[in-house]
Amino acid sequence: MVIFFAIFFLVYGSANFFVYVRAMQAFQFQSLPVKILFSIGFIFAASSYLLAKSLLANLNNAAYDFFLWIGSFWFALLGYFLISLLLIDLVTLINRFLPFLPQFLFVNYAKTKMITGLSILFLVLLTVTYGYFNASNIKLKTINLSIPKKNSSLASLNILFFSDAHFTPVNNGRIAKKIINFAEDVKPDIILIGGDVIDDKSNQLKRIGIDDELRRLTAKYGVYSINGNHEFISNVNAADKFLNENGVKVLRDSMITIENSVQIIGREDGSIKGFAHGNRKSVADLVAAARKDLPIILLDHQPFHLAETAAANVDLQLSGHTHHGQMWPFNYITKMIYDVSWGYKKINNTHFYVSSGVGTWGPPVKVGNDAEVIHFILEFK
Repeated sequence: MVIFFAIFFLVYGSANFFVYVRAMQAFQFQSLPVKILFSIGFIFAASSYLLAKSLLANLNNAAYDFFLWIGSFWFALLGYFLISLLLIDLVTLINRFLPFLPQFLFVNYAKTKMITGLSILFLVLLTVTYGYFNASNIKLKTINLSIPKKNSSLASLNILFFSDAHFTPVNNGRIAKKIINFAEDVKPDIILIGGDVIDDKSNQLKRIGIDDELRRLTAKYGVYSINGNHEFISNVNAADKFLNENGVKVLRDSMITIENSVQIIGREDGSIKGFAHGNRKSVADLVAAARKDLPIILLDHQPFHLAETAAANVDLQLSGHTHHGQMWPFNYITKMIYDVSWGYKKINNTHFYVSSGVGTWGPPVKVGNDAEVIHFILEFK
């Protein structure tokens, strides 16, 4: 955990310093008061999230929410400022060896830098604004799958699945209410959650009513979740206690069987090793404890090593975690890391679905993917 946070602070601090220096170069503030005011504003935005999560974490009021909102949006702004500046540097470097930029840009270079800075500011604000509204537009998608019946007595199973809600005062009750509305419309037999349900302390979640909203999530066979990496970051025992107390049963390398017909296995998240110095069971070990004559559904937060799941004859694996990069163009990175960054894939006889998440981590912004809840209609044949 120490290494994780050390790397985070190093990267985050370096990114902020780089953007700050380039902003000062672009705008060239002539007035000392304006320069000081800009610096204070920049430091305030860059440190708001860290302040909220450290010094203000135990405050049960709007002050915590204010700093968290500012800090969360700053992550998105910082990301796109950084990308824009790196692209400009790349273009400038190419132009140095292969001149192609018009010369009038260099006649009054200070003016060019000012206009470029303002253009970047406008485009980034426009992109982040679009991303916020896109993240708020949660979509319900229906997927029909056929799975071998084996000895199951059920003809079909309706599943409502979502992942990565990341409940905080930023990803708040507005998300929970939409999930509840979908559940009321679909009337699922069971609700399955792919981890990273909560991303804050229980006192903050209770203050904004997430406990009440979770208790409103009901289904015939119950509501089940697994741990994601953020449950471990937030304190996994406290997170699981909060979920279990509010009607969400957390499966930790364990299995339940519904109607003596379908087996749901919840796999512990791989981050247990780094954050809790523990180990999780392999897919093969988990499946070994299951009946082979009944369908098997596996919940595994991070979609790594899909071939192992397919080799274990799991019928359906549901995952999340990737957010499909959350903000374009980071989806190209998640595509390189995971066999499936977002969506459906079938390997041998195993169906896989990786959700881009109903919520967001950090900034409440999604660009290049959807905020989604999935309604699976399984037919056993």
